[in-house]
Amino acid sequence: MIRSLLRPSRLAVALLLLGAGPALAQSSFARGTPLDWSAVLTGAFLGFLLLPTAYNVAFFVILRERFLLWDIARILTLVALTLCLSSLPLGSIVTAEGFARQVAINVLFDGVIVLMGPFLGTLLEPGALPPRLRRCLMSLPLSVALTTPAMLLAPCPPAYMALRSLVLVGVLALYGTSLGVALARGSRAARFQTAASLGVLAVCGVSLFHDVVLGRPFGLFLYALFGAIALEMLLNAAGVGDRFMRLKRERDQAQARADTLDLVAHTDPLTGLPNRRGLERRFATTRPRAVAILDIDHFKRINDAFGHDQGDAVIVAVAEALADGTAYAGRLGGEEFALLLDDDDPVATVESLRRQIPSRTVARAPAVTQPVTASAGVARVGDAMTYAEALKAADLELYAAKAAGRNCCVADRTVYRARAA
Repeated sequence: MIRSLLRPSRLAVALLLLGAGPALAQSSFARGTPLDWSAVLTGAFLGFLLLPTAYNVAFFVILRERFLLWDIARILTLVALTLCLSSLPLGSIVTAEGFARQVAINVLFDGVIVLMGPFLGTLLEPGALPPRLRRCLMSLPLSVALTTPAMLLAPCPPAYMALRSLVLVGVLALYGTSLGVALARGSRAARFQTAASLGVLAVCGVSLFHDVVLGRPFGLFLYALFGAIALEMLLNAAGVGDRFMRLKRERDQAQARADTLDLVAHTDPLTGLPNRRGLERRFATTRPRAVAILDIDHFKRINDAFGHDQGDAVIVAVAEALADGTAYAGRLGGEEFALLLDDDDPVATVESLRRQIPSRTVARAPAVTQPVTASAGVARVGDAMTYAEALKAADLELYAAKAAGRNCCVADRTVYRARAA
């Protein structure tokens, strides 16, 4: 009895020990592995920076806009600056306290400031800035690079350091003025960038106040700057995404308008068939073996006897009959149609389509009591023959069909008279 009770308890103890083994091992590993919080925060910040870069690359594949490239360059410069400012090892050359690392930090810091100009200059919408101010954004920030050595000289000549401070103030004023002008002109992109830049501009302004007025560096500069940069990246990504979506929408609308205009320019409004331009484009892109011209017989009599509305109905009926076949049908104008044929027997194809015309016109224009027929001329397309030459050759065959009494097809001066029922 007692043994039977102990067996389950022993099993439970064994399971507890088995389950506690990995936990004990993990606890032992954790106690022996110190956590470098600065490295963790640096990695998190780098991931935060690189995420918008991935978005920008994807956006650039869709829309080849320059502001996306400038933003990528600016973010990657920030990534490099973050690495240099961190405690992460960067190799034997760029040591923690080495001169190379100090050079890299100052060059990259000024690089971020310089790249902000072209980014704004290409991001803000057309008309948001006067042309001269936009050109200043693209070029004047480069002057910051001329003063970068001031941060590396020890001691630095006071005049040179004063020049650097003056240049930085001027560039910050340029950025602020550009955003203000763009905002006044209703720029949506400027709203995002103003919100995104306020934190960074405030930190830089406080730093300059310490340097110029108080004569001492701003002790919390880096902490405040990177906090402001994190906020700036978040709002900047929203602004870039908004600008991208608006540009894409504008491009799509422009493409839709262009497609509509192209369709109108190459389509006959009455029948919906391609017009002369549409036929010529088709001839150039897909060269046919033969071309046929088809003309409604005695069409003027139909108009005179039954009215132009019935004449239009006849034209539509003929267009529907020709569009049902394998040939590429189009309307040349008036009662004339053209067929681009790629068949082994183009005459048989034309005759098959031509025989459908009377029944189609009866259904479409019942008020037209006389039979509606058509004549056609078919010409083979030579290797060096142009569109105009092919139409001319088919037109000559059509003249022969009319001379032969109409309601027939002529090809190579041979008359084919397979009449419709």
